[in-house]
Amino acid sequence: MLLNNKEFEIAGLLKYDPFSENGLVNGKITLITTSDTFVSLTDIEDYSIIMAQVADDITDEEISLISGLVGTNCTFEDKRDQQTTGIYTAFIFCVYGFLAIIILVTVLNIINSISMSVSAKIKQYGAMRAVGMNEHQITKMIVAEAFTYAIIGAIVGCTIGLLISRWLYTTLISSHFSYATWTVPFIPLLGIIIFILCTVALASYAPSKRIRNISVTETINKM
Repeated sequence: MLLNNKEFEIAGLLKYDPFSENGLVNGKITLITTSDTFVSLTDIEDYSIIMAQVADDITDEEISLISGLVGTNCTFEDKRDQQTTGIYTAFIFCVYGFLAIIILVTVLNIINSISMSVSAKIKQYGAMRAVGMNEHQITKMIVAEAFTYAIIGAIVGCTIGLLISRWLYTTLISSHFSYATWTVPFIPLLGIIIFILCTVALASYAPSKRIRNISVTETINKM
C-alpha cells in the first residue's frame, strides 16, 4: 500500500469495524497502525487519545464543563449514546434463557428415566419384597441405581463439556487475545454436580413411594 509516496505492508483486514456501533464501515477507511507509523504518515508527534468513563447519573452541564476544560486544540466527543448496555442485557437474557431450557430438559429427563426404570422392574421389586426384603432396602436399591446413572452421566457430560468449552475458548478468545488463558471452571462444575445429585434424590422419592404403596400380593398377581 502506498500512502504519501511511502510503501506500507498491510498485516490484515478486519471483517467488521470495531470503532462503529454496528460494525459497518459506512464508506470510511480506518487504519490501525503503530505510533511510529502514525507519525510517519501524519508528521504529528503529540497526538494522543484519552478515554474517560463517567457515572450513569452525570448531567449534561457536567459534560459541558469537562468539554470546556479540553481546549480548542483537542477534539471532545461524547459517546454516551453508544452504550452497549441494552445489547449486553439482551445477550445475557438469551444465554441464561437457553441455559434455563437446558436445565428444565435435564430435570425432566432425570425424572422420566428413574420413573421408567422403576416401572420396568416393578415385578422384580415385588418378588424381592415377597422373599423378605423390606421397604427401606427397596428404596436404597432405587436410590443407588439412580445415583449410579447420575454419577456416570455427570462424568461423561462434564468431560465432553470441558473439551468443548476449551475448544471454543481457544478458537474465539485465545486466538485473538494471547494473554487470555482457559482454566477449569471448578465452581460451576461443583454447582452442576450438586444440582444433579439433588435432582436425582428428589426424583427417586416418588418411585420409591409408589413401590411402598403397592402390596406384595398385588405385585405377585401381576407376574
